[in-house]
Amino acid sequence: MVENGITSDDLEKKILELLSKELLSVSQIAKKLGMRRDVAAGYLEALKNQGKLEFHRVGRSNIYTIPRRPKR
Repeated sequence: MVENGITSDDLEKKILELLSKELLSVSQIAKKLGMRRDVAAGYLEALKNQGKLEFHRVGRSNIYTIPRRPKR
C-alpha cells in the first residue's frame, strides 16, 4: 500500500525511527508524517499486532513505544 507516495515498508521505517527518538501520540506521528490520524492509527495498530510496538494509554492520548526487546 502507498500513502502520500510512501510505501508501507518506508512508512514502517519512518514510524520506528520517530519512536526511537521520542514518545509521540498518534496525532503527533500523523502530523510529522503528513497523513490523516486514522491512517496513522491503522499503521500503528498493525505494527503493534506484529509485536514491533507497544501501546500505552496516557491520559487521553494513545502512545505507542518500541518494546525493549522486539518480538521476532
